[in-house]
Amino acid sequence: MNPEEAKEYAKTNLEAYLNSKGINTSSNFSCLNPAHEDKHPSMSFDSRRNRCHCFSCGVDYDIFDVVAIDTGLSGKELFNHVYGLYNISVDYDNSKSQTSSKSIPQSESKTNVNIQKGTQQELPRESLTEFFAKCHSAVEKTDYWKKRGLSKAIVDAYNLGYWEEKRRFVIPTGEFSYNARATWEADKKERYLKPKGHFELFNLKAIPLAEQPVFVVEGEFDALSIIEAGGIAVALGSSSNLRFIEFLKSNRPKYPLILALDNDEAGRAGEAKLSEELTKIQVEFVDADITLGFKDANEALVGDRETFIQTVLNARNNVLALLEEKRQKEEAAYYQTSAVNGLTEFIADIERRHNKDCVSTGFQNLDDILDGGFYPGLYIIGAISSLGKTTFALQVADNAAKKGQDVLVFSLEMGKQELIAKSISRLSFQKCRSWGSELDYATTTRNLLNGKSLNSKERVDFLNECIKSYADYAGRIFYHIGIGDIGVEKIKAVIARHIRITGRKPLVIIDYLQIIAPFDMRATDKQNTDKAVVELKRASRDYDVPIFAISSFNRENYTSPVNIASFKESGAIEYTSDVLMALQFKGMDYLKKDDDKYEDEKSRTARIIQLRNEQEKNAEIPGKAQQLQLKILKNRNGRKGGVDLDFHPMFNCFEVPKQKIENGGWTLRSKK
Repeated sequence: MNPEEAKEYAKTNLEAYLNSKGINTSSNFSCLNPAHEDKHPSMSFDSRRNRCHCFSCGVDYDIFDVVAIDTGLSGKELFNHVYGLYNISVDYDNSKSQTSSKSIPQSESKTNVNIQKGTQQELPRESLTEFFAKCHSAVEKTDYWKKRGLSKAIVDAYNLGYWEEKRRFVIPTGEFSYNARATWEADKKERYLKPKGHFELFNLKAIPLAEQPVFVVEGEFDALSIIEAGGIAVALGSSSNLRFIEFLKSNRPKYPLILALDNDEAGRAGEAKLSEELTKIQVEFVDADITLGFKDANEALVGDRETFIQTVLNARNNVLALLEEKRQKEEAAYYQTSAVNGLTEFIADIERRHNKDCVSTGFQNLDDILDGGFYPGLYIIGAISSLGKTTFALQVADNAAKKGQDVLVFSLEMGKQELIAKSISRLSFQKCRSWGSELDYATTTRNLLNGKSLNSKERVDFLNECIKSYADYAGRIFYHIGIGDIGVEKIKAVIARHIRITGRKPLVIIDYLQIIAPFDMRATDKQNTDKAVVELKRASRDYDVPIFAISSFNRENYTSPVNIASFKESGAIEYTSDVLMALQFKGMDYLKKDDDKYEDEKSRTARIIQLRNEQEKNAEIPGKAQQLQLKILKNRNGRKGGVDLDFHPMFNCFEVPKQKIENGGWTLRSKK
């Protein structure tokens, strides 16, 4: 077609071009004008005019305007680029009057059509079926297809024919599209003849339907040669084709494509470009050289038919073999997730843990509920302020260290000196209790730190004994102190380093969750806490260690019985922890009256106030314990329940309450 016709035809492809950009032309879309910041889509496509118009800034674009914006091209380069997108051939030699004449009927082509070099011949669209049939019926009048190595079966299957009047071999590429090859030794411009308008790629529709890998080649005869060998192929019509890529975006192949372009510089460059484009749209492909050293596939078929056929089949089968190998690997990987495939690892894990003690908490009643103590996993304890969360965790750390267990303590609130003082204060209390003596020599943390405990030689000697006892196991406790600068990643790094250096897996204690350095300063406290809890759980699994973390409580729970909702930022704490524990004053739970109904809120409030006052007075009397209850609110792999503990806050010590015994036996209670 002449330049004017080509331009007008190109404009009809605007909607297809917009669709290829992901634009839905059935509704308004954002203006394409780079200078217009269109916050409310105000451009629409006008199918009647084949233009898109913005009702806000007023621009009115055809396909050349849009492509120019996208590519930065102009002038002849722009026009040629658009023509290339839609395989539009332009005859710049013919005048407008010649090329704009009416289509020449097939019946008049014998005498009235003058085929010129480089032109595209137009036939009426409605007559191509008849034209193809006529050419096919004349195919035996030429041996050209035989010289190109094609069988009669392929000629019939693809309706190939001979255009006797023009001495051209016709390869239909679509209902209204064909490529007519000169059967004589024609120069490059005269060699091929294509119809005007939209040109379809040969066998393109086979790609989404094929039940085997499809070869991608340049010429139609190359594609037919592969089909002759038992494969399936599509012809690009050149060494590169943008329409092919656009087709693949909405017509995905079932198998990887096999790229087999011509064995020349243009073919290799085209294959490299095609590989790049296929990668962008995530279509799998492989490269295959099937030319046997010839220029292209058809020359290889003609030059060494048997070897070519075997090469094509091998290339196809290699892809199928790779896919089968990939499928088997994926299948094997998937079945590894079944329970039966976990048995081997399960048995190995049981054998590894055989005779390996868990970490005792040092509190027999608590160990009984926890089936012996702490196992690898995430343990979280919470309580209201001043109820001994840190003291309890520190005593667990000391108890574990006494039995030879390494302990990592990440203290994000208290300093090292204060933590050591709490341990020695507890030891002073315990020694006095074990001697059955008064608590005169037992010392508080404050008196230790300010030196008031050194006011006599006897006290100094006593404290030295306590320090010596502490030194016996303190070498297995490793303190890491920080305020706002210790995050989960640092905690994980320290765990890994400890295991690497010592060869021993530690008990990890964290005081406390809500002040771990945040993952994201822009996130909420809850989001950061949730992330920390999830990562700590992962660390307990990855390093096979128990992690014991302290959590704060919501203020509204200070007068309520402990429950899961009591935990501050409780989302991931509730769902991710393996064991969830909480401390409260004994007697905080709702009580039942004689009529089996729970006490009313007013009565309970009065009772709780009295209870708290009594417990707080106990904290001020040396040797007088606060009576606490430690409740197991969640136990992923065991039972829930609660244990009683006596707490001496003055001396940082928890004890298991002693059973009351009368007359050498258990106290008996009469039944009413």
